[in-house]
Amino acid sequence: MKIFKRVLEKINREFLLQEGDKIVLAFSGGPDSAFLLEMLLELKKTLNFEIVLAHINHLLRGKDSDGDEDFVRRIGKKYGIEVYIKRVDITKEGKEKGLGLEEAGREARYNFFDEVLKEIDGNKVALAHNLDDQIETFLFRLMRGTSLEGLEGINSKGKYIRPINELYKSEIMEYLNSRELEYRIDSTNFENEFTRNSIRLDLIPFIENRYNPNFKDKIFTTIKEIRDVNNLLKIDYEDYFDEGFLSVKKMEKESNYIQSKIINSYLNNYSIKVSRDKILGILKFLSSCGSKEFKLSKNLILKKEYDKIFVKDNSVEVSISQEFKELKVPGKIEFGNYLLEAFEAEKDSKLKNEFLTNLNVGDILTVRKRENGDKIIPTGMKNSKKVKEILINEKIPKDMRDDIPIVVFNDEVIWIAGVRGNENYKASKNGIRLKLSTRRQS
Repeated sequence: MKIFKRVLEKINREFLLQEGDKIVLAFSGGPDSAFLLEMLLELKKTLNFEIVLAHINHLLRGKDSDGDEDFVRRIGKKYGIEVYIKRVDITKEGKEKGLGLEEAGREARYNFFDEVLKEIDGNKVALAHNLDDQIETFLFRLMRGTSLEGLEGINSKGKYIRPINELYKSEIMEYLNSRELEYRIDSTNFENEFTRNSIRLDLIPFIENRYNPNFKDKIFTTIKEIRDVNNLLKIDYEDYFDEGFLSVKKMEKESNYIQSKIINSYLNNYSIKVSRDKILGILKFLSSCGSKEFKLSKNLILKKEYDKIFVKDNSVEVSISQEFKELKVPGKIEFGNYLLEAFEAEKDSKLKNEFLTNLNVGDILTVRKRENGDKIIPTGMKNSKKVKEILINEKIPKDMRDDIPIVVFNDEVIWIAGVRGNENYKASKNGIRLKLSTRRQS
């Protein structure tokens, strides 16, 4: 079976599946997902892994949508595979969130796949994108404007694997039809109301007929070359961070292109959609003087203060229950956007997000927000200083100062988390000591 061999070669080449994996297969019931299921079932004959089917009913096509749902249940029963189904009114959800149908549908699907992944304690989501999908995405993003990363098409990334994205739709259909395998057809795929459908139904056939019948092959070659270039331009993004913030000084030494890649990677951590116009706007924003703000979405803004750049979520506020928390040594707690941990450690540390202390196992610390009049004896000093002054001297952005956890023991501030420790609580002896550490979670 030549086509399975090609899928298997891709899986092995990119290490997409391993023994013991638990896979959520995004199963619409259409030709692509039906084909991917057949390939995975064939692979299961020689590799031990688990599959469940996840199907979301968008409630857009009435009886046809219900028919898809019934088909998915039947396929699950046929092969003895567990099926997870969710119904979502995409039209209503799109209006509530201010999203188009395509975008609202995509968000609902991926959220559901992640829910199922968590429920089964799985580790991968298999998506049935084909090569035509990649080419359509390339053209779509090219017209909208995007980075070189955006022009890579639809590639496997992290937990999302795409084992059949190097096969054309025509190859998939030929395989299914020659074996009389069942699948469902979504009639909306033949309507050119949506941009992607128009690219598939109008633009690509026009170019193939008028200019080059091998147009799609040429585009895929370009996609592969772009991926190779992006791999050669791999960047260690951590080099441009200081204490969780992007550093303006470190970034300004690079070309605009490298800066664009750094920003693109940073914003992807927040699932922020990135366009060429947005990147250009941010580059201009970074070169301006003083403290500035750049609106990224409804709730997220990019802030520049001193030499630091960071994303702030205006919709997130620390609740009253988060204003005071106990941290037992050893132990771990979440405080706002921070994770704090106390644990035994032998080695010293010069990292600002860690503080080696003379605390004892069993000590109970209080973690809270800063208060007026808070003072601390900074490490290396003899006299106390106001916490407010230290935060200013350390050039902590004003909007971040009230979020930083203050660690207190016996009514004394012993650590401004990630900023400065208290000289009186600094470890002085060798052997096992207690280390405090913190990191931002968003």
